[in-house]
Amino acid sequence: MIDFQKIRNKQKWLFGAIAIPVIFGFVILFTPDAEDRLFGQGRQSESGSYGQLDGEIVTRAQWIEARNIVIAQLGPQSRGIPESFLNSRAVQVLGEKALMKRYGIHPSQIDSDKWISGQIDRSLEAMPAESRPTRREALSNLAQGFGDSSRLEAFARYQVGVNQLRSLAGVSGVLVSSKEAEIEFREINKEYEAEAVFLSHTNYLPLVQSTDEQLKKHYTNTLAKHRIPERRQLSYVTFPATNYLAEAENKFDTLKAGERGLLLQAYWPEITKLVGYQTNSITGLAKLIIPVRTNEYAGMKIEEATAAIRKEILTTAQGIKSGLAVIEAYKAGLDFQKSLEATHKAQPAFDTLEKMALLQNLTAATTLPMSMDDNAVVGLARVVPRQVFALSKTNAFIIGDAPFSGASGDFYIASLKRIIPSRNRSFVEAKATVTAEFKKGESIKLMKEAGEKIQQAIKGGKSLAEVGKESNIPVAKLGPFDSAGGAIPGLANRANSEDFRTQALGLEAGETSELVTSSTDSTDMASEEAAFVVKLIAETAVDSDKFNAEFPVYLENERSIAAARAYTTWLQVRMEDLYRYSLKTYTDGDGTIEVESVDGATGFYKSGTLVKFVAKPAANFTFNEWSGAVTVNTSSATNEVTVSRNSSITASFVEKGAE
Repeated sequence: MIDFQKIRNKQKWLFGAIAIPVIFGFVILFTPDAEDRLFGQGRQSESGSYGQLDGEIVTRAQWIEARNIVIAQLGPQSRGIPESFLNSRAVQVLGEKALMKRYGIHPSQIDSDKWISGQIDRSLEAMPAESRPTRREALSNLAQGFGDSSRLEAFARYQVGVNQLRSLAGVSGVLVSSKEAEIEFREINKEYEAEAVFLSHTNYLPLVQSTDEQLKKHYTNTLAKHRIPERRQLSYVTFPATNYLAEAENKFDTLKAGERGLLLQAYWPEITKLVGYQTNSITGLAKLIIPVRTNEYAGMKIEEATAAIRKEILTTAQGIKSGLAVIEAYKAGLDFQKSLEATHKAQPAFDTLEKMALLQNLTAATTLPMSMDDNAVVGLARVVPRQVFALSKTNAFIIGDAPFSGASGDFYIASLKRIIPSRNRSFVEAKATVTAEFKKGESIKLMKEAGEKIQQAIKGGKSLAEVGKESNIPVAKLGPFDSAGGAIPGLANRANSEDFRTQALGLEAGETSELVTSSTDSTDMASEEAAFVVKLIAETAVDSDKFNAEFPVYLENERSIAAARAYTTWLQVRMEDLYRYSLKTYTDGDGTIEVESVDGATGFYKSGTLVKFVAKPAANFTFNEWSGAVTVNTSSATNEVTVSRNSSITASFVEKGAE
């Protein structure tokens, strides 16, 4: 058994060495409402909010453990992945653990140790010998990456269990035969050589003349292309953790001894062993650290050293800033959100956020105008245009994920600020674009006419070389290339590589193609601004040296891919019976909700189940609206939801006459 305790006792304290899972657990500990934001639809601390697994309620602890496993699998990439994906993967982990239990899979300590040793071996092999740590150091670093040794061991047992589950499911590499893989490998790795003549519309642009009459006619015929689409702007407020360092320090000072101990154990497990943590201030903690780091602060006055360490504790990206300061920033954001939504509900307006920000001495920024077709929202990297175009005056806000939820960046609240209607550009506004489009179209026509003459000459018996010489177009040599894709030597940007590859591979050696129109513009594959005629010169089978060197790896990869697909299919079938999502119902005001589905009104439903709701107001009350998982027809008393995640709905009722 790997002795983590001995390693902990000997290793040096590494300032700021924190793992994502550690931050995850700590945040839930210190923020009462963090869980609501972290897992989606609110009230998640209630029993039954995480679904039902094999007939048993999924507990909060089980859900968090599954999420931590997913985050550990993804590593740093998890910080940019949507919550919906993390949660769906957590459901899969829960299902796998249930199936392990069902089939009696219980990985031993020896299994766990072997898996960990394998990870260490691979990491060491990948490092240069001169900078390679000892196995003990590598193990220590690996454990710290998971937060502590117990989490590493839990993750190892899960991974070993999944591998055993795959074997039990019978989804091994035998799904792909060696002969099948060989046929595909040989086909993929054939090499081809070709020659071709290429035409470009740019060679014919100088021949194109245009008049205002022609341009205006083209403008009228293509008016829809010159329409400026609807654009929108957001105003937004961010809550950077660096703005709340003072609040974080005050929070640390007021923590109970047990809470402070848990905080320090989570962020700096070794400092608790070296100097203790019997202090109620950041400054006090800094003074305790000085004796541990005497070499670093030799010759400095104690006040200077204390100030330097205090600053480090507060501002290091993975120090108090990533814990308490983030939480304080998030709490401030939630407070702003509550007042913002209350004000906006009373009187919806596009400038509510900016007014509230001004009242609370916060800075509101504004995005550049964006259209639905834009790739991103400048200023809010985690928002996409489709989210903005789903907003309205009454549904005006986009609330950022909690900063500790796996997404990166500061917590933010954005609001629809302005809608700029769509309109047609005038001829004067569009003239430059219209002129370029007209000339391009006419030059393409000339290019195709020249290409047809080349085609007719080849059909008349002339060779590609003869035609190229007569037309003053050089014949290009291309290859070798294969069918797998990628760049084709000699092609450069003369035509689209896949257009060329498709035509060349459809020929017999010595055969010449028809005239093929193509594009060199990756943003407009249908523009046909290029053309070519290709002749296949040679087709060569994969040589034995390449086959012997590469095929074993190819076979292994194909079998791994096939096994993974088969396992996923096998798991999905069983998950349909194993896991049911939670869909809770709540009321605001006096009234009830009638629930109907093929699964009844259990509150737990298979993925894809259609659940119908009818809001029933009490006497002297009327139904107002739905919120939560209901996103369309929210004012209709009868509604429905197709279950695809753990969620909740709320029906609000108001007294008659108070609407």
